[in-house]
Amino acid sequence: MLWAVHCLDADDVLEIRQEARAEHSARLRSGIVEPVCYGMLVSDDGGHAVGSLILVRAEDRETVERYVAEDPFMIKGVWRKVTVSAFTESANSPARLADTLVMTEETNR
Repeated sequence: MLWAVHCLDADDVLEIRQEARAEHSARLRSGIVEPVCYGMLVSDDGGHAVGSLILVRAEDRETVERYVAEDPFMIKGVWRKVTVSAFTESANSPARLADTLVMTEETNR
């Protein structure tokens, strides 16, 4: 199942975010959940990070919530609010994640 993880940063955490980035990035590749797409949420002018958006594949919500709780950005106080939502792609979406996932799986074989 796909899960959208929407994370909003606390105030004045740019330095902590930068210090924890490598550890956070390594966790994205840890295998606990399967990352599909992820990146920074940025201010309207693109000038600075305001959070993160992570789309993952995992068996259940508990796995995703445990993953988030143990992420360095959560532990070190970068994220002030995290929302986990089940996600189902629309058949009318102009970009199809399902197609991308199949291509990625075939490439990784």
